[in-house]
Amino acid sequence: MSEFDPLTTLTSRLIAEEVIKRVNEFDKLQAKLRATERVLPYISKQETMRDLDISDNTLTKFEHNGLKRYQPDYKTSLVYYLIDDVIKFIVQAD
Repeated sequence: MSEFDPLTTLTSRLIAEEVIKRVNEFDKLQAKLRATERVLPYISKQETMRDLDISDNTLTKFEHNGLKRYQPDYKTSLVYYLIDDVIKFIVQAD
């Protein structure tokens, strides 16, 4: 039976704990964002700010850091986000 290096064992444990933490965060956020009945996989900017309890400025920072926004082709100020994109962004940003 071979012995494991204590540093390797500790590192492995910390990595596993971080993965579990992120999976749990992903599940919680996904459940929260999917709690309402939606026909489309998109969430409006207003709903995103409300559900995540963030400001417009924070959401703008999210966009500058890679969160993709979707706007209809017709003239409108409406902005939407793909729910899965929001979830992935939040979990990765942590």
